[in-house]
Amino acid sequence: MSEPKRKRRPKPLIDEDGEVRELTLADIRRMKPIREVMPELIEAVEQHRKKLGRPRSESPKVHIGFRLSADLVERIRASGRGYNARVEEALRKADFEKAKDEAELRAEARKAAAKKKARLAQKRRAFLRQEAKRALSKKRA
Repeated sequence: MSEPKRKRRPKPLIDEDGEVRELTLADIRRMKPIREVMPELIEAVEQHRKKLGRPRSESPKVHIGFRLSADLVERIRASGRGYNARVEEALRKADFEKAKDEAELRAEARKAAAKKKARLAQKRRAFLRQEAKRALSKKRA
C-alpha cells in the first residue's frame, strides 16, 4: 500500500530577519486578486481618487467663444494678469437686464405687428371673396 501524498507547505515569503524572499512562479500562481482578498481597500482607493483635484464649484463658469476686434483684445491682455475677472466685472456692470427688457419689448412689438398683419390679410381675403361672389351674381343676372 502506498502512502497518500502530502501537500507541501509553501515556504514562508518572509524569513526570520523580515526579508522577503524571491517569488517563484508557484508563489505567484497561489496569489489571489486584491479585489477578492480586500475589496474595502479597492473602495477606499476609489473614494480617494474622487476627492483628488480641484473641488467642484457650486456655480461653475461656462466657456463661450465670440469675436472681438484685435486692438480691444490687445488692450485687455495688456492690462495684466486677471483680465478675465476684470472683463467679467465690466460685463456685470453693463447691466444686461435693461437690454433684456428692451429686447423683450421689441419681440412683443414684432408679435403684435405680425398679428395685425395676419388680421389685415384675413380681412382682405374675406373682402375679395365677397367681391368675387358679387361679380358672379351680376354675371348671372
